[in-house]
Amino acid sequence: MFIIQDAAARSFTVVYGPPGSGKTSVAAKLADKVANRVLWISTSETPGALKGTFLRVGASAEKFYVFDFPRSFRGNIAKFIADHIHEYEALVVDTVNGIAPREEKLEELVHGFLYQLSKDMPIIAVVEGAPRQVFYIADNLVRVSYKENALGHTVRYIKLVKSRFAPPSERYLFDFLEGVGLVYIYLNKKPMVAKTALPEDASLLGVEELYRSQIVGVYGADKKRLAEKLEELAASREVFYLSLFPPTTLPVELDEDRVRVATTFRDIVEVMYNIYSGRIKPRVFAVSGLRDLERLLGNDVVDYVNAVASVARFVDYVMDLELDGGGGWVTETFLDAKIRV
Repeated sequence: MFIIQDAAARSFTVVYGPPGSGKTSVAAKLADKVANRVLWISTSETPGALKGTFLRVGASAEKFYVFDFPRSFRGNIAKFIADHIHEYEALVVDTVNGIAPREEKLEELVHGFLYQLSKDMPIIAVVEGAPRQVFYIADNLVRVSYKENALGHTVRYIKLVKSRFAPPSERYLFDFLEGVGLVYIYLNKKPMVAKTALPEDASLLGVEELYRSQIVGVYGADKKRLAEKLEELAASREVFYLSLFPPTTLPVELDEDRVRVATTFRDIVEVMYNIYSGRIKPRVFAVSGLRDLERLLGNDVVDYVNAVASVARFVDYVMDLELDGGGGWVTETFLDAKIRV
């Protein structure tokens, strides 16, 4: 996120979170954005493995000068950094726990050494666990986390917890896309500007009025009727259709490059990125399956709702096609209009 990158460009940044959450990948992307020559001290990964990480997150691997130190050589790490730091524009220590034998020594090393270095260049420290003393020292504190929901989908989050230079951020959804890097889901913030009416599309959908970037819920008793409505719209508008829950995929006759069936949350993030970046440019973004996801996931469906709503400002409007049924109060809260077919 731009707020996080801007904060990390200055002073001492700590990236923390549980194992497997993507701390190293996030640190790599941040470092790539703040400097052209980065000294990377690793106490856990080899240079070869880290090169793969740099490429995976879309960072320029040639910027990074990686030195791996087994934890048995902790005493040599600080001296090596002190002797060579003047050759670089930024420093990453992954993990900072690996350069001190005990927590009290870690605080001393971080405050007395790394924090002092951060007055001259950006320092990024990846932290294992929750050493509160290090969190207190940090100028910027970034939490990376994830969960596996009831569908088995891995959903990742990132948040700027604190910063001396910016207010804390919201918690953003993100993921890693092959060949792209880190992709964030931008929460839908409707601008306070004059509304742009879309009367022709309002007539097509059968609503009294429709405005650009609105979200319209279309509900029906069977898949066939919903599919007909989607095909009717696609005959006159550029539509991209995303099925969020494969068992409820509508039987539509659309070109395969205009349809995607998501089997992971990463599939959804990839579609969002393609729209954000202009790789695909639909006038209308259509989805289905939110109501079924809510029945399975409960409040965890909010992650999917936020992802869908995030594209509203990149298209004329969003159409949410759902089968009639019980529940669905969470997914319906983001609708601007609702019709039945």
